[in-house]
Amino acid sequence: MIKKLNKDRGEFKRKPWLYYFDKDTDDLSKITYDAWQIRMTLSDLHERLWLHSLRLRHALTCTNSQQHKAELKFQQRIVDEHLKQIKQLRKENDELWSRTVDKQIAQDDLKIVK
Repeated sequence: MIKKLNKDRGEFKRKPWLYYFDKDTDDLSKITYDAWQIRMTLSDLHERLWLHSLRLRHALTCTNSQQHKAELKFQQRIVDEHLKQIKQLRKENDELWSRTVDKQIAQDDLKIVK
């Protein structure tokens, strides 16, 4: 299902800022930036899957064939499972992002004290 949705998606056009490739950029800054990109990608994928789920629910209400309804319910269950997995990934990614930001703040505080 995810492959089918990503087929027409195309390349992610956003390029990293120039500071990302600077030799003075620390790993925490790069991790924070990468986590932010992952968050945006997961949000986009979640929106697209949610719309697909909505279309499936609408198709279920308008279909009279029992076989077609069974197929749509199966697809609906798969899409809902993918949505649940994406929510879990977003939660883990947000935790990673907040941890790295906290580490970055602590590291900057240590630089100021020294």
